Amino acid sequence: MSERLVFDGVSKIYPPWEMHQRSLKHLIPRMLSHRSRPEPRYALRDVSFSLGSGQMAGLIGANGAGKSTLLRLASGVARPTHGRIRLSPNTASVLTLGDLFDFKLSGRDNAITAAIAAGVPRRRAIEQVGEAAAFAEIEEFIDAPLRTYSDGMRLRLAFGVLTQLDPDVLLLDEVLAVGDLRFQQRCMDFVTERRRRGTTVVVASHSLEQVVQECDRAVWLHRGEVRGVGPAESVVAAYRRAAKEETARRTDPSKLPDGLLEAGVNRYGSFEIVIEGVELIGRDATPVTDIVTGDSLEVRMRLRRTAPEGAKHPIVGVTIVRADDGVVCYDTSTESNGVHVGSADDGRTLRLVFDRLDLLPGAYHVDVGVYEPNWEYAYDYHWQAYPLRVTGASPDSGVFRPPHRWVAD
Repeated sequence: MSERLVFDGVSKIYPPWEMHQRSLKHLIPRMLSHRSRPEPRYALRDVSFSLGSGQMAGLIGANGAGKSTLLRLASGVARPTHGRIRLSPNTASVLTLGDLFDFKLSGRDNAITAAIAAGVPRRRAIEQVGEAAAFAEIEEFIDAPLRTYSDGMRLRLAFGVLTQLDPDVLLLDEVLAVGDLRFQQRCMDFVTERRRRGTTVVVASHSLEQVVQECDRAVWLHRGEVRGVGPAESVVAAYRRAAKEETARRTDPSKLPDGLLEAGVNRYGSFEIVIEGVELIGRDATPVTDIVTGDSLEVRMRLRRTAPEGAKHPIVGVTIVRADDGVVCYDTSTESNGVHVGSADDGRTLRLVFDRLDLLPGAYHVDVGVYEPNWEYAYDYHWQAYPLRVTGASPDSGVFRPPHRWVAD
C-alpha cells in the first residue's frame, strides 16, 4: 500500500507573543522584557504517523489538543517548525476552501473561485456550481452574499465544492457534524465512495462512535503530543480508559450531597454538573423497576450545573448492562444522536424514550452519565445504580428478542 500522507517528527511552535494579546500596548513590553517572556508554546510536538491509499484516520483529543493545527499543516495553511510532511499534491481540504471565501461575493462566485483554486478548469467550475449547491442544500441562497450565510451554510457550501473534486487526500475538520443527521450521512456516503476510489481521508472528530465505525486508524493527540496511534477501535478504547481514570482521579466525595449513591462506589465524577435524579418510567407513566419484554420504557433524569463557570454543552449517555456478566446490551449518547444538551444552569430534564424494549427476560442495570464535551472525564456517572428486571416467557437466548416471524415457502 503506497503512503499518501506522512508526518515525520512534526512540531509546530508558536512564538511567545502569539500566546497573548496582539496589540502593541501588550506586545512590545513582552518582547523587550526577558523576565516576563514566557516559553514558546508547542501546538504539536514530534508527531509521526503515516496513511496509505484508501485509509481513513480519525483525529481524537480534547479541544486544544492540536487536531486543527495538524490539519492546517497538512493543508498547507501553515508550515511546521520542525519535521517533514509528505503528501500528494492533489489534496483537498475544507479548511483551504473556506479560507478562500470572500464575504462580499455571492455563494455562487465563491464556489467558482474555490473550485478554480483547487485545480478545476474555469468552465467546469461554473458548470458544477449547481451540483455543489444541490449537495449543500442551499440552492435558493446560492446567489445571496456570503455574509448572509450562517457558519453551517458556509461549511455546507465548502463541502459541496469538495464533492466536485477527486483528490488523493481529503482533510476534514469536524465538517461531518454540520447539519442534521440525514445531511451528515450524505457527507459520510460521499467520503465512503471516495475511499473506494483510493482517496486517503483524515477527519478530526469529537464523536468516538463515528471514529470506531468509519475509520481504519485513529491518532490520539493530547496537548500537542501523540498518546496513541493505531487501529481505531484500540486507540479509542485507550482514550476511554484514560477518561475513566481521569474521572476517578477527579471524584471528591466531599463535593457530593448526601443520598442513596456513594462517591467512589457507585457514583464518580467531578460533579461540575450533577444528575439530581433518575427515574425509570413504565408504560403506565409511573416509576418501575420491572417491565415485560417488549414494553415501553423511559429513562428520565434531571441535570444541574454546580460549577460557577465552564462545564457547558455536556454529553449525556445511557447504557443498559446485563447484571449477571456485565455484557453491554445497549449504549447511546446525545452526541451520537445529534442532540445538543446545552447549558444546565437552571436545571435541565432529559428523557430517553424506548417505544418498546425487546430485551430478553433477565436482570439488568441502567447506567447514566453526563460527560465533558470531549469525553475527557465524567461530570457525574451513576454505575449499577438503577436495576431493571425484564419479565416474560421466551424460549430464545441471547440479549434481545426483536419482533419476528418464520415463513416457509
